[in-house]
Amino acid sequence: MFHFTPIEFWGFISLLFLAAGLGILISSFLWAKRKKKVLRNLERLIYIEKNEAFHENDSKAQDIEDAFKSLFESRKVELQKLQQLETYRRDYIGNVAHELKTPLFSIQGYIETVLEDPDIDRDTMLLFLEKANKNAQRLGQIVNDLDTITKYESGFLQIDIEPFDMLVLVTEVIEELEIQAKEKSIQLHCYAKDGAYLVNADKSRIRQVIVNLVYNSIKYGNQGGNTNIRLSNTGEKVIIEVADNGIGIPQQHLNRVFERFYRVDKHRNRETGGSGLGLSICKHIVEAHNETIHVMSTEGAGSVFTFTLPCG
Repeated sequence: MFHFTPIEFWGFISLLFLAAGLGILISSFLWAKRKKKVLRNLERLIYIEKNEAFHENDSKAQDIEDAFKSLFESRKVELQKLQQLETYRRDYIGNVAHELKTPLFSIQGYIETVLEDPDIDRDTMLLFLEKANKNAQRLGQIVNDLDTITKYESGFLQIDIEPFDMLVLVTEVIEELEIQAKEKSIQLHCYAKDGAYLVNADKSRIRQVIVNLVYNSIKYGNQGGNTNIRLSNTGEKVIIEVADNGIGIPQQHLNRVFERFYRVDKHRNRETGGSGLGLSICKHIVEAHNETIHVMSTEGAGSVFTFTLPCG
């Protein structure tokens, strides 16, 4: 049996408290060190998720909970992106299949009718073959447009920048589409004040934009209407505006007209032909020049498409 004097007893108690305190201090130090290591590993993982370089002095998280929250948010954003891509892929494949099957079924139907009716008269046969050929041409247009837009989106399609006169190009396009305009008694006009309209751009691609916009204005224009192409020079940019007084676009569709295969009036658009990719291609061509294209429209009053190009 040990006997302690009061001084020895309290000294022993003090040593116990001191040992306990040192133990807690050491444990806290080791936990803080381990916690810091865990945090760094979590943050390193977060940076890897974001494809960013990680540096030891970049530590931002205050505790493990913050780190886990940050990692969760990173995973959540990534999951949302994957879901959007999957929706985009599914919609794209569905749209392509739908656009391709319409002319394919038409071609098949006309040809089968000719083959299955040995007594078909020559005039009817020629009519059916012409219709089949027209659908084959539309099918070819869809495939070509799909190839073009895919190359733009993947960055494989290069643009060749050169100086050219925008006014001359617009005049050429008006002459090119004059026959289509006359069929609907639509007047094509170009308005440009005296001056230079030299731009730096890919001439063949910009021609495609002007042709698409003017052709659409004719296709959706009213009988006896007008299409006006206006040019203006700000000194740094040439502004190109294609305006018509046709059927116009309902307000709820304006923010989607440049989407692939988007049609305001699906039935009417398919009757008038086209791939449903024309405006989307226009958007990609203009954006490939680091410029933007906009549309303003009032249903029943017409539409105005505007884009800019850098001066040459």
